Amino acid sequence: MENTSTVELAKHRLNEWLSQGVVAPGSKLPSERELEELLGIKRMTLRQALLFLEGESKIFRKDRRGWFVALPRFNYSPNSSTSFKQAAMEQGRLPSWGYLAKECVRTAPPEILSLLEVEEGAELYKICGWGALDSHKVFYHETYINTQVAPGFIDELGERSFAEVWATTFAKKTHTRHLEFKPTRLSGGASQGMGGTVGTPSIRVKKYRADEQNRIVQIDIEHWRFEAVEFFIDL
Repeated sequence: MENTSTVELAKHRLNEWLSQGVVAPGSKLPSERELEELLGIKRMTLRQALLFLEGESKIFRKDRRGWFVALPRFNYSPNSSTSFKQAAMEQGRLPSWGYLAKECVRTAPPEILSLLEVEEGAELYKICGWGALDSHKVFYHETYINTQVAPGFIDELGERSFAEVWATTFAKKTHTRHLEFKPTRLSGGASQGMGGTVGTPSIRVKKYRADEQNRIVQIDIEHWRFEAVEFFIDL
């Protein structure tokens, strides 16, 4: 391993280089080979310095595409009635999203089956997708819904938000009943869905949505890029 002071010096040089604004937020850094030459440091020293900066949320990686300068953090309240789209636009960001899979499945973790009151082997909807800010994907989600509570939900979804479908198609006003936060690292499915790198620091959010009778009707499991978001909850 490189001497700590050498790595700190490399980190300092990178910080100075970033602070000069040579590369704009969201833009790609030069390749590691080019950075070695620009900063006059060795490959291992550079890699350790880059990992430090990733841990400080100053840069992030995309799978097979290299390192990028981090964008400003997105301030987001998961229990708010404000949608991801609306919250992003209010902060001057350009939101986008997409669905990778909308399917009817017969298997899910026991906890999800119990919460949605679905018997083992019965059908439920599983929807996988991503959300992006300024053309950079910042979270991946897996969503589960009881088919008996909302028959045809995936056909109604299209490109609309979940809240909109609940309200307009099923006449249900949903609210957040439970939230869990856990620091973790991107798994294969989440990293592939976001175009990230397996093992990248992330925040997992479990969110249970309930109807007016407080019955859980939707479970979201979200994986957010560590450097992309700052969560807050108003009490």
